[in-house]
Amino acid sequence: MKKKFTLNTSKFTDKQMEVMIGLFCDVLGSEEMEDITLKSHEFTIEVETTEEPTYKLSEGKILIVGSHNVTLDDSIRNEELHEYHIENRLEFIDQLIEWIAEADYHNKVMMKADLEMLMDVEDDFMLSSNSTNSYLIQGDTEFNSTCAELIELNETL
Repeated sequence: MKKKFTLNTSKFTDKQMEVMIGLFCDVLGSEEMEDITLKSHEFTIEVETTEEPTYKLSEGKILIVGSHNVTLDDSIRNEELHEYHIENRLEFIDQLIEWIAEADYHNKVMMKADLEMLMDVEDDFMLSSNSTNSYLIQGDTEFNSTCAELIELNETL
């Protein structure tokens, strides 16, 4: 992820300018900073970060925290183009209760365990597997990478 910063030093004291130029020399190298003087400058720095973005879910959207929303194409869910899709947790709990009422003993036990787990979650939305009873919520180890995969897939549609 690239970020751009602009630093206007017009209000810096001479001492602050010396420190700032010293920092830039350390990062960029002295050769890059040869023409810099103690007078006011405006620096534009483009930084590439290695940290993963943080994601949050909403109805059919993935929010890249600090950036923008990505509305997922309906075909991702409808055509099961990815293992996971965004699910409203409370609506899913209602559906799960209906399924428990109709399930055989083995499935009922598994669904009750899922229900208990989902009742303890505070997130409004979650990622739900299309083929298993697997759910991902913010903070799970695979959550961010799965959100990134969904966004990447969405960009190809």
